[in-house]
Amino acid sequence: MTVLSMLMCGPVAAEDQSGPIKIVVTGITDADFIANVYATFLEQQGFEVERIKADYAAQFVGLEAGDLDFSTSIWETSRDIFDAALATGDVVNMGATGVKIREGWWYPTYVEEVCPGLPDWKALLETDCVEALSTIETSPLARFVEAPADWTTNNVARVKSLELPYSLESTGTPAALHAAIVGPMQRKEPVIGWGFAPDWMTTEYEGKFVEFPDFELDCINDPAWGADPNEIWDCDNPAGYVWKVAHAGSEAKFPRAARILRLFQLKTDDVAWGVRRVDVDGVDSIEAATEWLAENADITADWAL
Repeated sequence: MTVLSMLMCGPVAAEDQSGPIKIVVTGITDADFIANVYATFLEQQGFEVERIKADYAAQFVGLEAGDLDFSTSIWETSRDIFDAALATGDVVNMGATGVKIREGWWYPTYVEEVCPGLPDWKALLETDCVEALSTIETSPLARFVEAPADWTTNNVARVKSLELPYSLESTGTPAALHAAIVGPMQRKEPVIGWGFAPDWMTTEYEGKFVEFPDFELDCINDPAWGADPNEIWDCDNPAGYVWKVAHAGSEAKFPRAARILRLFQLKTDDVAWGVRRVDVDGVDSIEAATEWLAENADITADWAL
């Protein structure tokens, strides 16, 4: 071991237990960029890190059991399972990442020409709009480009409760989701699908989110709330932040790494940049994270105070 390595590892050995710190990656580009910025920074501080692939929803089971130590990418949209995990006492909220999020039904602005009344969701019910967004495969229903199946969108319930005449056409990967929306946009064809921010697509292309009734907890807890008295999710997804969490025992086991996690902050534009580097430029997520860290040493200096 070099003298430099010994100096780097000294604080870790003094404060944190040995063994790899297990950090969640999900295969979702934006989530993994955030995770890899944190994980790579820890490695640069001398920590041993293991990136553990987990389904987004399944990660909460691993965090509760202690099989996973930290997650940096808990979206506000999944507030129900997020809150359920916190209620066990086995998962600790480590604060927001600083990354503001929005996700939902998104369309390029020119779609308003065939669906006048957008972004109000009721415009999606109009016959001319449905026909313009339909395809040979989905007619008489309109086509909605749905997110990958392991993402939490709540769209099945939303389509049912609001009686939206749309066929949810799932995409297998984030790249396939982007391709299925960007391709029609490049040809100026009507298209609507799952959009989210931070993301390069919603940053680089002019578009809007459909405005459904504002999210309230009663929308998902009380069927009597909203347009359909028998169904839930007749509202929009919650907007907010990406959150950080830890297994309760991991904060005691890795106190310095946990403190870094609490101080860890990114901006929405940082993540949109990372997503573009991975999905468009073809750069590996860890490489993109390493690039970002090299260019933002002034920001990361605050994390290791």
